[in-house]
Amino acid sequence: MLEDLDRVVNEFRPGFDADGFDVVVESIDPGGLVVVRVRHRPDACEECLMPDDTIAAIFKTAMRRAVPGVTGVELRHERPA
Repeated sequence: MLEDLDRVVNEFRPGFDADGFDVVVESIDPGGLVVVRVRHRPDACEECLMPDDTIAAIFKTAMRRAVPGVTGVELRHERPA
């Protein structure tokens, strides 16, 4: 299941990468909530990143096509110190 979700994220990865972000599917819980880690690289264009609720909705729609049991997406940000 994580492989299917990772394939979905791969479709979006080039856009995030171009703006200085890495996105990784971290986990999916038994209730269908997917956790996606957004790593902010030092060169990240912070103002280029869409709001979390927009990104989560886009990921949820795309992920549900691959894994119908997905109930939601939670973004967790990791910023450089």
